[in-house]
Amino acid sequence: MSFQIDFVNFSQQMIPTLTIELIGHYSINGNSQYLDNLSQLKYYVPPSNPNNVNFDLIKNFESTHHKSTEHTKLDNLLRWISNHFDRLDRPLSTQKERWLDIDFIFDRGAIKTILSSPYKKNDGWIICASKYRGTIYLCKFYTDKKEYQEANRTLLEQQTCSSGYKFEQYMVADHPAHKPDPSLSLNECEEFLCMFKAKFGNHSLLYSAEIDGIVSQQFITDTLIGKTFEIIELKTFPMYNKNGDIFFFSQERISEWWNQSYLADIKRIICGLKDKNNIVRMIKEYPVCSLPKLPKWSCDMNRCKIFCNRFLNKIKRIVIKDHNECMYKFHWNPSTKNVVNYNEEAPDHEKYFFLKPWFVDKAEEYKKHSQ
Repeated sequence: MSFQIDFVNFSQQMIPTLTIELIGHYSINGNSQYLDNLSQLKYYVPPSNPNNVNFDLIKNFESTHHKSTEHTKLDNLLRWISNHFDRLDRPLSTQKERWLDIDFIFDRGAIKTILSSPYKKNDGWIICASKYRGTIYLCKFYTDKKEYQEANRTLLEQQTCSSGYKFEQYMVADHPAHKPDPSLSLNECEEFLCMFKAKFGNHSLLYSAEIDGIVSQQFITDTLIGKTFEIIELKTFPMYNKNGDIFFFSQERISEWWNQSYLADIKRIICGLKDKNNIVRMIKEYPVCSLPKLPKWSCDMNRCKIFCNRFLNKIKRIVIKDHNECMYKFHWNPSTKNVVNYNEEAPDHEKYFFLKPWFVDKAEEYKKHSQ
């Protein structure tokens, strides 16, 4: 089965707007364990001379604790929801068959992937959907090609992947008054994530987003909610001349960076420009609003918003069976352009099953006691 997302007359469509609200956060420690606290929150501490740095991105690579290439699916997001049912506005919907007044729940990676589709050239995607009490849960999965690539990384590819985490070690600290300490062994499993409730067009969303760091003079120990701070995004990118000019931007990369930032209201990306030896020589800031206007690679981000809005509209009409009846698998690749294929899978399909029984049981228990 398939449906078409028409690119014709995009300019005549109403552009959906996004409004977001931070409603929570959580940490993942070095053992990949969920922690309901701020222990992994990091603070951006810029170098004294951003035009002249010497950050070795493969320093201590041999002692790096690498993140598993296997999917965590939505386990940690579901843990946060199950610990904070009370933080979701009107947890008991006015519609009898619904539990939450939220249309879609997912992590930011899934919605970023959908948003970025109009400019994707190489990689396709698989996104599965399960419906529980009126809310549709979405989870992104590797394609066969991506799964093979992840399982067969070369040493160089491992170093390239790890270098982004190492760059963060040079740029953030555990306290706004402390200096970053890149001499420590790197643990890629450590993460800090924020939970956002959002309105996108006519769709209500709830999603998690990994946060590289914040700008704040205040050391925050209790909650980010109600505090004044700025979320920043850290990236690395090759530099090939003394001016630090970037030659290898693409519309696909711009789209992905912009959409990732858009979903967390990030205003600037801090980019480490690295040489061919994986050493960052210069730090350059890019206002997110300027990315779609870069010479040669201009992008119309409204195309991304309309594509995503239409995709979510289609899902609402297709995903009608409950999670214990079937799971829906949506798959798309650039060669099919505006055609999205989908099929129904068994509700307990081993590879794609992600809406765990423990979460459903806990939600049912909460619902029973809150009535």
